[in-house]
Amino acid sequence: MNIVRKDTTIRADVGQRIRSWRVRRELSQANVARLVGITQASLSNYETGKRDLPLMTLMGLTGVLNVSLGDLLNTSDVIVVRDSVLGRAVEQFQSRVPAGLGSVAAS
Repeated sequence: MNIVRKDTTIRADVGQRIRSWRVRRELSQANVARLVGITQASLSNYETGKRDLPLMTLMGLTGVLNVSLGDLLNTSDVIVVRDSVLGRAVEQFQSRVPAGLGSVAAS
């Protein structure tokens, strides 16, 4: 499942926020990508807004960067989904995040 985007500007804005938090945390693209389970090239494409960001990858980034979804998304970027499927996805992901990498919270 990919996050729904209305245009590439939103995708680029989210990518810039990801990069900004990664740099603040003094983490390399290679390290973040490895911890999230994606390639460095994919992370680069997300940071530059060239590719849509899958929801599970976004959630992984929040854990690795120790930020909330709100830190990466503006409220205008988010479509609030109140569905048990999303809740189950969050629970499944949380069970796979190694201890010490932060937490993922569902809105």
